[in-house]
Amino acid sequence: MTTKPSERIVVFVTPAQKLAISKTADTLGISVSELMRRAVLNFNATSEQIKVAGIVDRLRAPKAPDALNAALKSVAEKAAAREAREAAASATKRAAQARSMPHTPPASAASDEEVEHDTDPGDDASLTDGTRSGR
Repeated sequence: MTTKPSERIVVFVTPAQKLAISKTADTLGISVSELMRRAVLNFNATSEQIKVAGIVDRLRAPKAPDALNAALKSVAEKAAAREAREAAASATKRAAQARSMPHTPPASAASDEEVEHDTDPGDDASLTDGTRSGR
């Protein structure tokens, strides 16, 4: 005795998967429902295959950002922004101080005329020729 199918199972698939399933059903000349029933009845997966399929699905799933990593990234970005603001403020302050200071030319080396000589008129003028001056 055959029982007419009366229960519904909703299966979510991508648009590409739906198109592939529909084309396969059309090629075989059967409905999508019949194709799915036959596929399930002919599916002989072992428990290990099911476990592996589950692992593969989890690995392929899009990753949500780790809350700790997201928090650390946010803190690092805020710290970098604060440091940049402080560096800019410091540079602005130094530039303002430099503008407000009077400009003095750098001290040049003393010319020959400005050099002080520690010799008195009565001291030895020359130590090399053995003569004395003023005594």
